[in-house]
Amino acid sequence: MLRIVTSLVALWLAVPCGGPPGAVERTFAPVGMYEGHWGVDYAMDVGSNVIVIADGVVTFAGPVAGVDSVTVDHGGGLRTSYSYLEAVVVRRGERVHRGDVLGTSGQDHGIAALHLSARVNGIYVDPSVMFTCAGGTLRLSPLDP
Repeated sequence: MLRIVTSLVALWLAVPCGGPPGAVERTFAPVGMYEGHWGVDYAMDVGSNVIVIADGVVTFAGPVAGVDSVTVDHGGGLRTSYSYLEAVVVRRGERVHRGDVLGTSGQDHGIAALHLSARVNGIYVDPSVMFTCAGGTLRLSPLDP
């Protein structure tokens, strides 16, 4: 439990203020170990520029199960992945900076969207926390057992 809370705080502090790329089409809803939805889908017109949320190094750029994706290591255990891409314009090992274009958005299952996922120390966390402003008030409360 402490590791998950620490991961969420690290994620919240790692990314400068900024708004999400679009309206939420599908929320973060993991189920068990392997089922559910492990990121957030944001509405984006097909062909829109997909930008990286923070500085880092591209660790993967290519297809996953037939869907183009990019993963960026931001350091401190934080990795973000961007999927449903129509095109990828970065390569593995490339250093990217906040706001750089990774590729263009595409669609999945007929929905024009960007799938964004985030992991801190290998744990998937809700990436929507990245779009709250660091430096504000972060309140943690105990979870019911």
